[in-house]
Amino acid sequence: MANPLYGQNKTDDVLDLVSDGKKDVLTLTAAHTLSASDAGKLIVVNSAAIEITLPSAAAGMVFDFVFMIDTTAGATILASSGDCFFGTVTVNSTTKTKSSAQSIDHATAIGTVASYDNLDFVHDSDTLGGKAGDSVRCIAVDDTAWMVNGALVSDGTDPDGIAAINAG
Repeated sequence: MANPLYGQNKTDDVLDLVSDGKKDVLTLTAAHTLSASDAGKLIVVNSAAIEITLPSAAAGMVFDFVFMIDTTAGATILASSGDCFFGTVTVNSTTKTKSSAQSIDHATAIGTVASYDNLDFVHDSDTLGGKAGDSVRCIAVDDTAWMVNGALVSDGTDPDGIAAINAG
């Protein structure tokens, strides 16, 4: 989209991005610390074992994560020091007609942030999930807490007692 007023609108590139519906993509294959400038990007996790650290929470920041391969050796998303996760992670089973969920409320998470500062993923666990095609969205709702909404799949024999949100 060109700006006919020659520089009157300094957001031309942002408007182009919005108008075509595309997000910037960041593909990760090794440990990585995200920055605030990465907010809004699609984070493609292309490693079976990886540690990703979020920046300090600031209300309105959003990170969308998608898994390109199974997390056979485990993957972790870490909140910055003093931050935590709350929300709901749902895990469906590939081996049984069953789903299970973990739900942590905001008050509980901010009450003991160190107990809820990790998101763990292993595709063949009974308490986690993380297969290719799974996704997780993290939204900072304040300067301490990331709201998580995750849809995961597990090859575990009987997914139950989901513990994707946990202490690091």
